[in-house]
Amino acid sequence: GSSGSSGLNRDSVPDNHPTKFKVTNVDDEGVELGSGVMELTQSELVLHLHRREAVRWPYLCLRRYGYDSNLFSFESGRRCQTGQGIFAFKCSRAEEIFNLLQDLMQCNSINVMEEPVIITRNSHPAELDLPRAPQPPNALGYTVSS
Repeated sequence: GSSGSSGLNRDSVPDNHPTKFKVTNVDDEGVELGSGVMELTQSELVLHLHRREAVRWPYLCLRRYGYDSNLFSFESGRRCQTGQGIFAFKCSRAEEIFNLLQDLMQCNSINVMEEPVIITRNSHPAELDLPRAPQPPNALGYTVSS
């Protein structure tokens, strides 16, 4: 199908791009922290953020990775640019990211424990320090414990 698709953003990524995936960084409770494009190069994961510098995780620095339905996640080692931490990304193609990453790992003969990383409350994913919308304090509704 060669339909003329004019008027596309230069940054927009097609939904079937082989190595670039639209992702949303989420914390361990599923709160969205910001969105970007995850690119899998020959040697590293690259997260392209809007108007920010890309974040890179060399495959050699990944401790483990996995996916769960539409959530792709990985644990980075302390040699990474971000330091060690667990990062989770919502993506409709999470399984494809996982499979591609597995292929690239095999090409590079990198052995990583391929157990799925299931994000739990206790794992405390690292935050990418993305700008958030400020919330009015009265919308938080917190309770004071005695």
